[in-house]
Amino acid sequence: MSQQNYPERADHLDVRGSATLFTLSDKAGIGAVTGTLEGAAYGEPTSEPAEHGDGRFTYTMFHHFFAKDGSRLFTHDQAIMRPATRTEEKTALEVDYTIVEATGRFAGFSGTFHGKGWLKPEGEGAVAGNHTTGVIRFDGTIHRDVANAQHTNRIAHAAS
Repeated sequence: MSQQNYPERADHLDVRGSATLFTLSDKAGIGAVTGTLEGAAYGEPTSEPAEHGDGRFTYTMFHHFFAKDGSRLFTHDQAIMRPATRTEEKTALEVDYTIVEATGRFAGFSGTFHGKGWLKPEGEGAVAGNHTTGVIRFDGTIHRDVANAQHTNRIAHAAS
């Protein structure tokens, strides 16, 4: 795929949409993404869950968001999980996604956007983290350093 030269855009972008996700293993998951980031996503935890005594677990993750136009975001994340209980069969999940790399129409953007949703183990293997499905909704605003984005686009254009 050839790099595209994206025109200068506004200095902020509202991140809205959702992802329907599916775990591939206890350490990896994929998702179909709608909204601002429309395309696909891949994520993995980067730390073991830390229990907080109130039923919450926190851990760190990374995600690659692949937009259908070839643009990409790479994030380092903070996640909070509240496991299912006897009365609630879904696990609550909240994630703060902090951008560490952005290309294409996202070039020059930085900041953190939020996700909130649920996970539900499905079928055999779910206890080990396999075959978990879920949905997460995105919300937030990221900001763009226009000078940095123009520099990134010039480099991408020169490389193509």
